[in-house]
Amino acid sequence: MTEQQKEQIMGMRLKGHSHTAIADSLGLSRNTVKSFCLRNIRVKLHEETVTPISKGVCARCGKGFTLCPGHRQRRFCSDHCRMVWWNTHRDLLKSNAKVEHTCACCGKRFMGYEQQRRKYCSHACYITARYRKVS
Repeated sequence: MTEQQKEQIMGMRLKGHSHTAIADSLGLSRNTVKSFCLRNIRVKLHEETVTPISKGVCARCGKGFTLCPGHRQRRFCSDHCRMVWWNTHRDLLKSNAKVEHTCACCGKRFMGYEQQRRKYCSHACYITARYRKVS
């Protein structure tokens, strides 16, 4: 595909022509035109229509990034920064689902999730309680 054909495809598609009509007029395959449009025109249209509403600052490294309207607001510039920050700030996790339980076998106190109805602190205590001989 030549540069001239690429420009013609973009122009015709922006005017509202179908992939089939563009392919017939340029002598190309409909799938070629469709693939080109999906890869290039959407990206170009998105870049032209999206205007950043504000700048964000990464909570970990302080690097700036743009926040786009209609998208979820971000706190971090990348997944790497997000994971590193949360791994170093585990105390800020909202984990109110854990409660303290008492083992039915040994009486030891252990932490478990609230919805779980755990009776034993370990598998060993479960086996001991399950197979203990009662006289």
